Amino acid sequence: MTAGQVFAAMSDAAPDGYVAVFEAPSSMAAFSQSPIGRITRPDSYYMTASGGLGWAMPAGVGHALAERDTGRNRPVIVIMGDGSFQYAVQSIWTAVQHRLHMAFVVLKNDRYGILKSFAAQMGLSGVPGLDIPGIDIAALGKGYGADSHRCETADQVRERFAAAMARRGVTVIEAVIGPDGA
Repeated sequence: MTAGQVFAAMSDAAPDGYVAVFEAPSSMAAFSQSPIGRITRPDSYYMTASGGLGWAMPAGVGHALAERDTGRNRPVIVIMGDGSFQYAVQSIWTAVQHRLHMAFVVLKNDRYGILKSFAAQMGLSGVPGLDIPGIDIAALGKGYGADSHRCETADQVRERFAAAMARRGVTVIEAVIGPDGA
């Protein structure tokens, strides 16, 4: 499965109003070309232009708290790569404790794709620590109390994402994509 297929499946199941928090730098082109990435409403799309990894999860929790506290109650969708996921995974616990309406969609390609890209641009080879195989993201989500699922097909993503948007609560979707993520 590709990131584009994940985003197409999410687009099919997305509600009319939602907040998207995006941090999957290697998949930015696919996201911006998908319907779910074409954000047309004010105050509904957030990402960083550059800087540190790991921003999206706590930012998404903050937005979900604001949605609840202001009564707007739009679901918050955090889309990130599995590398970015490593920086603030405890945000899932906070979201569960506050009973927020959130979906964390994690594109899993077993690597820090953007860091590998930077290393290649700099002519560096063999940079250690950029491959992160074997992490069970769905199990981590479940351990923090979220409804969690591993998806290997676009149909599975569509089904699980639709269910996440329909129910109040926290969902983690581990979307397995190819090593290049495109």
